[in-house]
Amino acid sequence: MRIADVRLLLPADCSYFTDSAASEDIAQRGWVTRLQVANPMSTYPQYAMSRRSWMGPGQEHYAIEIETDTGEVGVCANYYGGAMACEIIRAHFRRFLLGQDPFDSAKIWDQMYRASLPYGHGGLIGMAIAGVDLALWDLKGKLLGQPVYKLLGGATKDDGIPCYLTTHSDAVGHWRDSGFLGVKIAAPFGAESGRAGVLKMEKLIRELRETIGPDKEIMIDCYMSWGHEFALAVAERVKNCGVKWFEDPLPSGWAADANRDLRKALVPIGLANGNMEFDHHAFAGLLEAGASSVIQPEIHWCGGLTAVLRIAAYAEHHHVPLVPHGPNIYPMHLVMANAGSPYAEFVTGGDGTTLVNIFDLLLDQPLPVEGRYHLPDTPGFGVRLNHDRLRKYPS
Repeated sequence: MRIADVRLLLPADCSYFTDSAASEDIAQRGWVTRLQVANPMSTYPQYAMSRRSWMGPGQEHYAIEIETDTGEVGVCANYYGGAMACEIIRAHFRRFLLGQDPFDSAKIWDQMYRASLPYGHGGLIGMAIAGVDLALWDLKGKLLGQPVYKLLGGATKDDGIPCYLTTHSDAVGHWRDSGFLGVKIAAPFGAESGRAGVLKMEKLIRELRETIGPDKEIMIDCYMSWGHEFALAVAERVKNCGVKWFEDPLPSGWAADANRDLRKALVPIGLANGNMEFDHHAFAGLLEAGASSVIQPEIHWCGGLTAVLRIAAYAEHHHVPLVPHGPNIYPMHLVMANAGSPYAEFVTGGDGTTLVNIFDLLLDQPLPVEGRYHLPDTPGFGVRLNHDRLRKYPS
């Protein structure tokens, strides 16, 4: 049995190389892209109010189908990468797939990784590798008649996966009596807002604690917009509010020492990072430096499941919990099989008060029930591509 075909797809409403991320596939995320969220571009007022105002090519969805000569098909939909990732796969990685045994996924992953060394392992490369890798894991599960988490060793959790909820601050009260472990909100204010922003963040976090009650966790996503000074100023003012972590307060990339120093200074608040890193070696650096209270690889961006398994081994060695970033079913299989991943993230869409799968290129994704995510025993990842939302990328 050999790989016979590789098919690439884009959202039907997305141009091949769009100059913005304003297509409907991004807009489906509701509050995530429509409301004010502090971000790396917040220092420029014209881009501060909306992520969609500055996002560019590569921040759209794409999908891949890998078919064997006996007709079995493995699929993946990636919510970043777009036409650029498709072109990398078509023009470069395809040669490492055609004619190969789909069970040799480790070799295929290594060949893609090594072959891209001359032009880097940044975001788009990791997103392209991830799409191929996840489709191969899906294919292997289908060929063996097993869900992916069972290929990884089986369930480590008896009653589904406990989840925390990422939502908008105005929607937090809706989830007070839910079964979720807690809430994560995107910080609307960053370093560009100065002392006024620090005071606004203090007010917001105190209101969150009052709204959600004493028994739920609170986490703050800073999206690389805070820096040392701002993060420490906020931490000092909310140290009695029971904040579990600040997420990505510093820009990613070559920042292990800076994150280590900040982590030490933030205690008792933890430091979560990693979702904006794109190479497994970067995660090794963060963990070896003691720079992470929680490590958060994004399975769609850092090279897929094969890469995250390496990161999970690093995290286990350093006794750091691995809690993947991401809003869909793919990381859930890793969490279910990894004892070092105690819970997972689920992201609300719309106005933040409803449980919906914000990634609509996939069909058959479960929704959490009373805060717990239950994986089906369907072979592979247990999902299908929504072909009504897709069109073929030119081969």
